Amino acid sequence: MPEIAVYATDLHGEMRDYERLLEAGSGKNVRAVIIGGDICPFLTAAGDIEVYQRDFIEFYLLPRLKEFKESGKKVFLMMGNDDLKSNEKLLREGEKQGLFSMISQKVLPLGKRFIAGYSYVNETPFILKDWERPDERMKKDLDAMARMSDPRKTIYVTHAPPLGTDLDVIFSGSHVGSSAITRFIVEKQPYLTLHGHIHESPQMTGNWMEVIGKTVAVNPGKRNIVVFDINDLKTMQIMSA
Repeated sequence: MPEIAVYATDLHGEMRDYERLLEAGSGKNVRAVIIGGDICPFLTAAGDIEVYQRDFIEFYLLPRLKEFKESGKKVFLMMGNDDLKSNEKLLREGEKQGLFSMISQKVLPLGKRFIAGYSYVNETPFILKDWERPDERMKKDLDAMARMSDPRKTIYVTHAPPLGTDLDVIFSGSHVGSSAITRFIVEKQPYLTLHGHIHESPQMTGNWMEVIGKTVAVNPGKRNIVVFDINDLKTMQIMSA
């Protein structure tokens, strides 16, 4: 029997995208819903972004995932570089209630495999810096995580994509991913890596998946959902908005 997981990233507080993801996650044989960072809305007008994001977590995300808990599906999530770390405590409360599991810098079982997350991205020109680290620090973090499970049996969710691939290209055509993540994939050859952060990369390159050695690496971009069998990646599909 297939063990299906659904993955989306960069939801940025857009409730219609959450509803699409949770609808997909309610399907038959779905074992897990994975949310790969940038979960909160980004305030572009004047206002207090901390309050704006806190209200989203408190009044939409947690109640909605409490409802979804009744489906019996597992939910794994983490923050991304556009999510204020000061609101992480609200997510910790949701985790204590059993609504989901937070995966950043943790390794958890998922069927016969493992799932691990990493919220940090390499340095950007953006204002928020809570989830940024230099590539050298990222390398140390990722190497430490590799010792927590067998990478060949682990699904890694890293918000940043690997540098120099079809998964990290911005509108200018430049590659802006993380060299630490590329090196980690090349050296450790994990089972599967799931990425995001660069919304437009699939549009720019025409590819949302790339095979690096034996590793399948994916960046679906914004508003798309990846559906895959945890034990058979050949069946992987993308659901476009």
